[in-house]
Amino acid sequence: MLTFAAIAPHGGDIVSQIAGDPATMAQTRAAMRNLGDRCAATQPETVVVVTPHGLMPAEGVSVGMTAHAAGMLDVPDGRYIKAAFGVDTDLARQIIAAGETHELPFYRLAGEKNGADAVLPLDWGALIPLWFVAHPFAPRAKIVVLAPSPSLPRETLVRVGVAIAEAATKSGKRVALIASGDQAHAHDPAGPYGYDSAAQAHDAAMCDVLERDDFEQLLHWPPEFLEDAKVDAYYQTLILAGALGHTPMRGELLSYEAPTYFGMAVAAYAPVQFGAT
Repeated sequence: MLTFAAIAPHGGDIVSQIAGDPATMAQTRAAMRNLGDRCAATQPETVVVVTPHGLMPAEGVSVGMTAHAAGMLDVPDGRYIKAAFGVDTDLARQIIAAGETHELPFYRLAGEKNGADAVLPLDWGALIPLWFVAHPFAPRAKIVVLAPSPSLPRETLVRVGVAIAEAATKSGKRVALIASGDQAHAHDPAGPYGYDSAAQAHDAAMCDVLERDDFEQLLHWPPEFLEDAKVDAYYQTLILAGALGHTPMRGELLSYEAPTYFGMAVAAYAPVQFGAT
């Protein structure tokens, strides 16, 4: 069953080993370390990561089905991080099977020829959260990586979360679900997306959603509002909402900041019986 869930940002400067200025995202880094400790306390056997930056179909959700996954992030001065994980292909199959029940457009990502040796490349949206919630702890949890297309209807994304939670319950394993994503990307006129006041409005509204566990309102946000704010985590948060609809959890917003052109929120969720506060 789902024993833990989270919203986790993936800005590169969160990781101290590759940060340009370690002070820039210090608040988020501390919250991510807290998140990792909370996740580890639930002893997950598998961590399911939903990333917006992985290989994805135009109108569907990819599910990694290789036996292994690995990734590396580097910066121009030669510093880097890298990590490797086993993939829980059994749970991945169960997620796909649950998706078929809900008529969801899941697509398998598998290696060519000898699948046993294939390695799923981890993008930064998967690797950075895993660096905090899985990489430091032994025994290291296996992972499942999903990448949803943002073009999918909102209700479909919610059903993806339901399918993940159903599969986790059926598996009998302790499973953590991580919705990877940064918040609005239009906070800074000098940033790549410029400035729009919708960014601040979006992030304030999202923090309100997270503080009140009121995910229902996400279904009603106007498309132009999302476009103006240049959102990222919104779509993965809908998937998380679906999972929480199946497995009720109590959440806590651990931090929010926007030290650069994009906002970052960290939130932790645990089922009531696992003592969420």
